[in-house]
Amino acid sequence: MLDMLLGFMIANPATSHALTALLETTGVAAAMILLRAPRPEATAALVVSTYYFGREAGQREHDIKHAGWDAVQAHLGAEFLYGWSLPNLQQWMAPTCAAWAVAATIVLVRRRLTPAL
Repeated sequence: MLDMLLGFMIANPATSHALTALLETTGVAAAMILLRAPRPEATAALVVSTYYFGREAGQREHDIKHAGWDAVQAHLGAEFLYGWSLPNLQQWMAPTCAAWAVAATIVLVRRRLTPAL
């Protein structure tokens, strides 16, 4: 069973990033709610989506350098999305959308649980 799950996650990186982002956003938001931090859902989603952007941008910058671009072009291409392949873009968009969907769900749940004044 675990082998099948790991095989699926490796074969579908955008989906695995989205599923991981769901768990990460929920965990960060839960910790921040317990710590009574301001805007925990949005902060959690921002942290998770920024993490995945940096991860994919870093990998893409590495790939661009190996394709023959100089260091400055590779850095700018990775930071501003030009030179990215479709899989890189999908692997960033999937967790970003998942993180913000979880944040929106947590906001809605918290609003329903909070009594109206």
